[in-house]
Amino acid sequence: MRTHDERLDSHDSVRHYVNGVLCQIENLELNHFPLAERTLDRAGNPCGVLFVLHGPRQLQVSAVWEIDRNVIWFYNSTGERCQKTQLRQPVAIRPSAAEDGAYAAAC
Repeated sequence: MRTHDERLDSHDSVRHYVNGVLCQIENLELNHFPLAERTLDRAGNPCGVLFVLHGPRQLQVSAVWEIDRNVIWFYNSTGERCQKTQLRQPVAIRPSAAEDGAYAAAC
């Protein structure tokens, strides 16, 4: 599993980074496929963000951003964890992302 360190300063920069890595994992063209995003909640508080890239022929690759640990875990199309990115500084979740509909989860 690959490990990277990144300095990202906003929710949008995290989303852009995640989109690029997910496309790279499955050799997809950048910005040609939709990226869904859902906030993960624990006890009513945001604890993470789930990103899912929907590629061709029902291909899906995903990433989970653990807000408390400042880590993004990437998963390939078979569900195998394939990359870890450690964020060098905390990044605040975008308030609108927290309102888009959250999954209750044990983060």
